[in-house]
Amino acid sequence: MPTVADVMTQEVTSLAPDRSVLEAVNLFGECGFRHLLIVDAGGSLAGVLSDRDALRSMARTHDPERTPVSSVMARDLVVATPEMPLASAIDLLVFHRINCLPVVDQANRACGIVTTTDVLRAFRNLL
Repeated sequence: MPTVADVMTQEVTSLAPDRSVLEAVNLFGECGFRHLLIVDAGGSLAGVLSDRDALRSMARTHDPERTPVSSVMARDLVVATPEMPLASAIDLLVFHRINCLPVVDQANRACGIVTTTDVLRAFRNLL
């Protein structure tokens, strides 16, 4: 049975909570991702910022250079672990109607991310 570790992206682009929304937007543009993991200095997961969160903040006329990502990131997170069965991760994505699951170790340190794109790629490889 495939696990989250089999399909997750291990090299995660992350940002500190005190960085600006503008920096996040620049990372989205450079990397082509739609989600950034927000991690504290110890590597613990603090939140997730989507490109839509950033755009919504800017649309509300918040200055992207002065607005920290911590003020607009999602904090109530649904997470996965590397050993979680992939089917369980898919159930979480569908049930919560979300597009990414941060993957954390037992110490809540970010070690990857699994997105709907990762899941679809795995499904495609099975076909």
